[in-house]
Amino acid sequence: MARVPPPLHAPRMRASAAAAAALLAAIACGGTSPPLFPAGAPEDDGHGDLAQASMRFLTPEHPGDDNPLAALPVRPPALDLDDDPSPAAGSGSDGAYGGALYADHVVPPWPALLVDRRPKYRQTEGIAGGIEGTVTWRGAIPGKLTTACGALEPVAAGADRALAGALVYIQKVSVGRTLPNEGKPASVGGLVVRRGCALVPAIQIATPLPSPLVLHGGPTRTRLRVTPPSGAAKVHDLEAAGRTSLQLQAGVTRVEADDGTLAAAWVVAADTPYYAFTDDHGRFRLDELAPGTYDVTVWHPAMPTLVNGALTYGPPLIVQRSVRVDAARTSRLDVALGP
Repeated sequence: MARVPPPLHAPRMRASAAAAAALLAAIACGGTSPPLFPAGAPEDDGHGDLAQASMRFLTPEHPGDDNPLAALPVRPPALDLDDDPSPAAGSGSDGAYGGALYADHVVPPWPALLVDRRPKYRQTEGIAGGIEGTVTWRGAIPGKLTTACGALEPVAAGADRALAGALVYIQKVSVGRTLPNEGKPASVGGLVVRRGCALVPAIQIATPLPSPLVLHGGPTRTRLRVTPPSGAAKVHDLEAAGRTSLQLQAGVTRVEADDGTLAAAWVVAADTPYYAFTDDHGRFRLDELAPGTYDVTVWHPAMPTLVNGALTYGPPLIVQRSVRVDAARTSRLDVALGP
């Protein structure tokens, strides 16, 4: 049975300096916690203030001017998110995050941080048009390439030349499907991770915009070069298990190892609800299209070549087709990609 602590009968209880010192010494002996600097020190990140305040326990019977919490700096009030001009005291809606006295934290102006990511087209329910087809590889299937990190296959093509992992998408629509959301549109993409000798996924779509891109390194230090759709490339130096993030531009962003030893990753950033990746049989389908004519893009990363042991890339493989969609039937689109 758990022991029930005794009630606090005294109006104020003070922890002795000796007890506090013993507690800190016990924590220090563990060797697993970072140092906590005393209240008022330049290095104090708020722990010192809270620790000093918690050295005394107050009961409701003895509030007073000597309340240790009152000595902490006063923070500006947070935004009242329920739009109540006179929120009830203690409701929590008029206090800063974590409480009005939490470690000098100032709540940012939330409305200024919100970005309109709603679809730019008219959302409509009950549309039933579609486009389906296959993507195949044209010409000889490239063989494996071997870098200082290891071997990789530049193309995921089967014996029947079916091409897996190709991206098929529609760039612009004026009328489209209703997107699921819980206060904001559902988003996809925006993550690249080092796995073995490759950056994965090799190709992805990030939508809607604006969208961040988060880069995760591997078990060793990794220098990643990010080439945006416009502007100069930038190198991100990640320590082991490091991570960094950046803002994606509309278009294609390439992420690769600065020394060319890792297979690159490609991120297509676009405002579209219509995208698909071909399966192992090269098949794809785009559903819930309104009747009309659509510009469909089939996109595959460029074929890598080895130059002095480093992977280099040319332009990606792109095919664009105009497809007519009717409400009563599914349209067909078959495409062959290759050098």
